[in-house]
Amino acid sequence: MLVDTRGMRRIGCASVAGATVAALLGCAAPREEAAPVQGAGNAAAVGGDVAAVERADLAGVFARAGAAGTFVLYDSRDRTSVLVDPERARERAVPGETFELVTALAALQTGAVSDAGAVVGAGRDAHRGAVERVGRERLAAWVDRFDYGDRDLGTGGDDFWARGPLGVSAVEQTEFLAGLARGELPVEAAHQEALHAATLVEETAEYGLHARSACEGGGAPGWWVGWVAGGEGAHTFALRLEAGPGEDAYGTGDCEALGRELLAALDVLPEDAGTR
Repeated sequence: MLVDTRGMRRIGCASVAGATVAALLGCAAPREEAAPVQGAGNAAAVGGDVAAVERADLAGVFARAGAAGTFVLYDSRDRTSVLVDPERARERAVPGETFELVTALAALQTGAVSDAGAVVGAGRDAHRGAVERVGRERLAAWVDRFDYGDRDLGTGGDDFWARGPLGVSAVEQTEFLAGLARGELPVEAAHQEALHAATLVEETAEYGLHARSACEGGGAPGWWVGWVAGGEGAHTFALRLEAGPGEDAYGTGDCEALGRELLAALDVLPEDAGTR
């Protein structure tokens, strides 16, 4: 199956060019208008030109957990993807605290923070403070450069990454993470390495697991995103669970356990890693 993202690729090239001009002029890059994501649960469909394989059999993992969602695994070396529920995988939703990765890179590059740990996993107030120090316009320019989601930070209000309008799909999450995992994003290598260290949750002789969870519930979608580094490349992944009705609809442990099970089923993690 071929997922068509040629239009999305053209938007990315245009935004990089705009960001370069903006950097020279000292202003935010112009951003192409995108349909806003109204709240955490609404989504706008997007696509991709990445060769992809659908694994309908893995939908049973969600069914057994009593959850609805999608999962994308991207092989950064072969540039191919495995998708569970392709339609849902191409829908955008608010990124929640997974947006810390974008904020941290921009904050490190602009000098707003000196430590990735001051943003990644430091809590909502720390994240909000880093966004304020970077500034919405400067952060918007970096979101453009990263070609992240619909690149729509809106014009006012707090927590646009949790309440909208910013939206990103699971497919787009894995492509952004591939750039980070390979150290190919347009920021200093040292800052990307700092994110590697801040997101490392497990390391063995065979692999390193990097991840960031955003599974607070309360009407927002749940995310577990990251990459598994090992051998000659990295596999990036994005798990998204649909919004639940209450704060306890799912927890960080539930997201991670489900994600590990899917990574193990796809032979990216050892089988026992899927039971932790």
